Amino acid sequence: MRHQVLAALMLAGLVAVAASPARASAGHLHYFLTCPSTGWAAVFQTFGLSAVDSASAADVLVVCPGIQAPATPDGWLRDGRLLVLEGDASAGASFGFNPSDGDPVDVRNVQDQHQPDLLIVWKDALRLRPTRLPEGARVLARDRWSGLPLMATFRPPQGGGLWVAAPPGDSAYQRFPFLASALLDAGFRPPLRTQALWAFFDSAYRQRADLRFPAKRWREYGIGALHVSAWQHWERDEARDAWLRALIEACHQQGILVYAWFEFPHVSERFWEQHPECREQTALGQDAHLDWRKLINLSDPTCAGRVKQQAADLLAGFAWDGANLAELYYESLHGPANPARLTPMSATIRGRFQKAHGFDPAELFREGSAQHQSRNAEGLARFLDFRRREVAALHVEWLQFLAQASAKAPQPLHLVVTQIDDRFDNAVRDHLAADSNAVLQLMHQHPFTLLVEDPATIWHLGPSRYPNIAQAYAPVTPYPGRIAIDINIFPRYQEVYPTKQQTGMELYRLVHAAAHAFPRVALYFEHTLSAQDLPLLAAAAVAPARLSRDGATVLVESAQPVGLRWEGPALVNGRAWAARDAHTLWLPAGRHRVQPATDDPGLVLQRLSATLKQIRGNGHKVELHYEAESRAIAHLNRQPTRVWVDGEPVALSVWKATEGYYLMLPAGEHLVRMETTNPAPELATQ
Repeated sequence: MRHQVLAALMLAGLVAVAASPARASAGHLHYFLTCPSTGWAAVFQTFGLSAVDSASAADVLVVCPGIQAPATPDGWLRDGRLLVLEGDASAGASFGFNPSDGDPVDVRNVQDQHQPDLLIVWKDALRLRPTRLPEGARVLARDRWSGLPLMATFRPPQGGGLWVAAPPGDSAYQRFPFLASALLDAGFRPPLRTQALWAFFDSAYRQRADLRFPAKRWREYGIGALHVSAWQHWERDEARDAWLRALIEACHQQGILVYAWFEFPHVSERFWEQHPECREQTALGQDAHLDWRKLINLSDPTCAGRVKQQAADLLAGFAWDGANLAELYYESLHGPANPARLTPMSATIRGRFQKAHGFDPAELFREGSAQHQSRNAEGLARFLDFRRREVAALHVEWLQFLAQASAKAPQPLHLVVTQIDDRFDNAVRDHLAADSNAVLQLMHQHPFTLLVEDPATIWHLGPSRYPNIAQAYAPVTPYPGRIAIDINIFPRYQEVYPTKQQTGMELYRLVHAAAHAFPRVALYFEHTLSAQDLPLLAAAAVAPARLSRDGATVLVESAQPVGLRWEGPALVNGRAWAARDAHTLWLPAGRHRVQPATDDPGLVLQRLSATLKQIRGNGHKVELHYEAESRAIAHLNRQPTRVWVDGEPVALSVWKATEGYYLMLPAGEHLVRMETTNPAPELATQ
């Protein structure tokens, strides 16, 4: 049977008779589909693969139903190639997948072994015929009620195989959320990765963790900076301070930057309890405890002064790399329609508004009042505009405070402002008093990065929302390189399919679209990311790039720095390459020709928490050109004994890491030369 299939493939021109040239160790670069499929194309494009026009040139082959000849012979399944069989493709019979005599089943509820308890519901049921699986196949997904197998891995004599009972759908995730995880189980190896993702981290969820383990995992999954909940460490405590210092050190040892994440007007639980006079009020006169945040009246000079004093102490007490002024706005998502959640209505705010406009804004929300919003649309509009101006003024005040704190810190802090989007969904402007345009204009005074948060009102929209958001901000962004996007990973209140929370292929499609629309992507938050989603995050978050193979040579063209899967030494554009770890070459933006090499360059830059522009290595010496918003962490396989920055010798502290050594380099754009006289250990592993 296999020989008959091989002959048919030769006649169809889908497999070359002669063996292909030796393949580079860059993972799977190309895919071939035997039928048009936007869903399968989206799956592989998410991870940087490009389509080719023949199976013989492909690393991944998808065989669809209704095709007479395209089975895959043993000769093609070599060098780690991957075969995907869809439905009752005739090729499946040669590998033991055959139609069953059972009755067709209407499938809508799916159970996937990657997360068995997760409710997976298809928007529309699909009627599927049962299939008998070959011996040794591992079932990954079933119909929840009938047990009908829907997805399974199998092991051909060489390479890897995956069978799915139905196509993935045009979105790539509407039927099998964990399709990418299944491909990974079958041997899929994406060619590219990033190390520039940001993640929010609420330390309340990890107080008992061995910090060395999660820090290493964060680095493996592409996290380059962690934004740590400042409110959990607001009041100084010896044990908690020691834990936070250990967290920062563990991150630095892995090349991960650490930011203080402020959530004003929330300060901390204890501050709320100890200072009831500072509590913000809602339009109904209640203390503003909304969702998890307990809001403080930062418009009151006395309360704001107490907060600033403690914030300055927190920033000075730890080795932060930056600070994030996040979600400094008023509630709520329903705006004036829900007075029970509308803020601010403290005596400070009410008095200030009344002095300027002649009436108490609380009257807008009192039934029977002559100033009630139903009878005073102009007054309500003035109050909503007043709220926006108050939030803008708070950003001016707190950015100035953070700039002063940065100047006093041992090293300058990179400032970030996380602001909910009000341009793509402009209803947010009145509801939360957010004004991104006013915040963006502050970039002229403060070199911060604006992190745009997509509001809950649009979480049900697909990946296309991120290019649309970017388009909305492009005309008003004075510094395009200083804008980023925050993807909220959280259960949605809208009717969505196939899962309530973004996971699997939906998450990867979101991250991929965001990385193509914005210079940087952040994830909210580390605790809500499912374990099975982490291994492919770094691959999905790669900015636009093109790959091709010429024998053992790989051609890479990327708009941003990127990591290329690679084993062993390499030549890049004809030179020995000195930026790599055991499994990845780190390449600057541009076009590069990567080839296997025999000699190791010696001193190697294993990781860099900055934008790599160029690097040269020569035995005991490395010269690199980089640009960084914060100070930069450089990891090397040997201990550098001499360092020059912009031609001047400098004395920088060098620390022993879990793997190799690391040192802190200054923020900005610099030329650095490092030399060593120490022998080289093994390269760090991923």
